[in-house]
Amino acid sequence: MDTPPSREATATALPKRWLWQRSLQARMAIAFSGAFLIILTLLTIWLGRAVYNTYLDAAEHDLEVAAFLASNALEDPLSGYAEEFAQYQRWEAERQRRAATPEDDYDDKQNYDKEKEEDEHRPTPMPLPPPPPEIILPRLQGVAATYARDAKARVTILDKNGHPVADSHYAIELIGSQGNQPEVIAALRSDELSNIRVDEFTGALTLFAAAPIQQGSEILGVVQLSQPMQDVTARARELVLTIALAGVAAVLASTALAVWISRQLVRPVRRLEQAALATAQGDLTQQAPVQTSDELGALAQAFNTMVGAVRTMLEQQRAFVAHASHELRTPLTNIKLRIEAVRTLGDEAPDISQRYLAEIESEADRLTRLANALLDLAHLEGNPSSPPERAVDLAPMLDNAAAIMQLRAQSAAITLETAIPDALPPVKVHPEQIEEAVLNLLDNAIKYTPAGGRVTLTANATVDRLTVIVSDTGAGIPSEDLPHIFDRFYRVDKARSRARGIQDNMGSGAGLGLAIVKQLVEQNRGWITVESTPGQGANFAISFPLVA
Repeated sequence: MDTPPSREATATALPKRWLWQRSLQARMAIAFSGAFLIILTLLTIWLGRAVYNTYLDAAEHDLEVAAFLASNALEDPLSGYAEEFAQYQRWEAERQRRAATPEDDYDDKQNYDKEKEEDEHRPTPMPLPPPPPEIILPRLQGVAATYARDAKARVTILDKNGHPVADSHYAIELIGSQGNQPEVIAALRSDELSNIRVDEFTGALTLFAAAPIQQGSEILGVVQLSQPMQDVTARARELVLTIALAGVAAVLASTALAVWISRQLVRPVRRLEQAALATAQGDLTQQAPVQTSDELGALAQAFNTMVGAVRTMLEQQRAFVAHASHELRTPLTNIKLRIEAVRTLGDEAPDISQRYLAEIESEADRLTRLANALLDLAHLEGNPSSPPERAVDLAPMLDNAAAIMQLRAQSAAITLETAIPDALPPVKVHPEQIEEAVLNLLDNAIKYTPAGGRVTLTANATVDRLTVIVSDTGAGIPSEDLPHIFDRFYRVDKARSRARGIQDNMGSGAGLGLAIVKQLVEQNRGWITVESTPGQGANFAISFPLVA
């Protein structure tokens, strides 16, 4: 027997592939962990964006609330802050006036006019001086510092023109006008708006919010709060980082779990592979372990069933070859012995020679019947007929079969009786095959019924089936032989079967008749059963479904 290639040899013969293409376990682990990684990555991105937006919304709200609280504190008429705003406004107006007439900064108007006439170009105005100490408003500066500490943000107080009045972090002379900033413009319109932009002092992305300072219908100024985005998103970054680290840990855990699960799933496949290779090498005792009731367990069960069927088939083939060889050897031996006897006797004993020649002819006929039976059985098993499409009435066929066997029954001093209705419900069968099966059953019944006995052919129909019964009053079949009665080459009484087969010149005498009958019936979607009581005969019944 040729040794099948091993798994390693088969893998070596295949083109080189990546590891995940060569291993089912690797593909399962990669697929499981990869799908988990993709889902977790998408979930982390979505959750990170949600956390970021949540923290940003919360920071914007907190900054706007802080600006609103500061503006409410500055709006109190009894606080005196309105006077400080008015003082700053007066200084601001004076500064604007001096900026519009820079010549006022000179003590000597005549020197300025002379200098102006001599210079071809107008001189660049001198920088505006910083506000004097009395204009630095300590109370507003204190408010800015207090709310900056409470809100953990930079607080800038602006007048109604957007000029800085106080700032918690920087000197106001360093701060330009904020009147063109979106949040300030919105606050001057009594609206709320937050804005994210780059801070001109830190160069960092910063969140700004503003609220108007209003007494009655008059707007005194604006409270502007700002907070670096790095501080706003610090907790969000920490949370997202924690989620990412947890995701990495989850991916590692899921990968380990995927490897373990794939190993558990592949293990029975590998055992099945080992059993298949051993079976291919001729060891039909191999059985794949069935440890689960899932698809892998069903696959292992199917493999075991297949091995069992192969083992049974091989045993049947061996038994078939052994029985066929025995059945062929016996008549061939008889023929050879009688030919030698005839050759030895010559013309000295013509009567004995004639008897031997008759026996040789009988053995040759027996070989012919055996060969025909084997060919019929092989043809039925190898070329199953297609399911019949036309429904037929079996009553005429059964009457014809009884008429064919009537003469044989009379010659054996046996009564052949029939109980067949004039018409039977139609069934979809091949009538010629059913006739052959009935003739075989009648032949067996006549063969094993003693003279004076009775053989009966009956047919009846129930709601859904038609049943044909062949019964006899012979010796019957022992109960231990009933399970094997339809096996090939099986005979209840081998010596008597062979003697009756030769004597009656019917059948092969090798135990193939009932196997052929069973094959014919099953090919027509029917079944055959046998009931027998030793000493009281046997009943063979074949049944077919009625046409719906």
